[in-house]
Amino acid sequence: MEKKSKKTLLFIALLIIASFLLMTFLGTFKKEPQKKPKKVVKRFVKVSEVKYSDISSEIEEFGRVISLEKVDILSEVRGKIESGNVPLKKGQRFRKGDLLLKVYDKEAKLALKAKKSRFLNLIANLLADFKIDFPERFDRWKEFFDSISIDKILPDMPETKSKNEKIFLASRNILSEFYSIKMDEVVLKKYTIFAPFSGSYTSVMMEVGSIANPGAPIAKAIRTDRMEIEVPIDSKGVKWVKLGDKVDIEIDKGRGIILEGKVVRVSPFIDQGTHSVAVFIGFENKTSDPLFSGDYLKVVFSGITISNGMKIARNAVFNNNEVFLVKDNKLMKTEINVLKLDAKIIIFNGLEVGELLVVEPLINARDGSPVEPRR
Repeated sequence: MEKKSKKTLLFIALLIIASFLLMTFLGTFKKEPQKKPKKVVKRFVKVSEVKYSDISSEIEEFGRVISLEKVDILSEVRGKIESGNVPLKKGQRFRKGDLLLKVYDKEAKLALKAKKSRFLNLIANLLADFKIDFPERFDRWKEFFDSISIDKILPDMPETKSKNEKIFLASRNILSEFYSIKMDEVVLKKYTIFAPFSGSYTSVMMEVGSIANPGAPIAKAIRTDRMEIEVPIDSKGVKWVKLGDKVDIEIDKGRGIILEGKVVRVSPFIDQGTHSVAVFIGFENKTSDPLFSGDYLKVVFSGITISNGMKIARNAVFNNNEVFLVKDNKLMKTEINVLKLDAKIIIFNGLEVGELLVVEPLINARDGSPVEPRR
């Protein structure tokens, strides 16, 4: 039985060997296919001849509207807050010169009138001495006495003409009383607060009827008749912006509403977070179609002329300043001098006039690759 198994295995092995030899022998009769020559595919690239000219350009950026002035309204005196000509409420608009609020001032007014009455009494007592000691000055001081009214601002005191007159006035406390009254008149003005500009309240901390203390914040206000737009511009592009340049502010693209503004400030430093320079555009806020603080609008800086430049699509430039030229039907990588960078185009120079510049983006292109230029 064991002998029979060995014979079977040997037969199978011989059969496999014979099959392999037969396949090898038959394979020698098979003809190898002819190798086709590789087809050379020409790559066409769009080119343009390098030539320079003066180019009109513009800068389009977006900026946020901010108020030209922001103020904190504080009380400089103590007293109860009384209403003015406009309600003391958040969002309330007011015009320049409107009485915003009052602080109760009747006590201060009466105290000032009493002080003026005492001052009148001092001057009346001096007039007799003036007539004897300074007769040439009597008429002038009499006129001053007659012009004083306890209900009006104290007029200017006559100028002293001699040292003796000055000593005489000082010894009677005339000078100290005069300046004390003038100081109280200044303080009395602080009981009324008038609008320094046309604007609105952004927040109100104290209501009418509250007691104000010196230095206590009452409200915050912003100016609304004159406003600004803060526009961040790339540090390389800000060199084209000058103080006084006129710009167009696009308020409503659909209706074609354009507002004219003017460059009023250019920040002298670069924002480290955005690598941009803040440019401030001033404009008059029209009451017919007003803008609001916080609006985000497009600003167009036009009238920019770049001498000796050429345009190229931005996607045809790689590594910031590298392009392809075509020389002897081969690509040649080179660098350009970027003059101005826009959203879709780059204005440059630095190449020889007449060279063939590739003006379209290329995929898998290498320096020295064969190409066929087309214009």
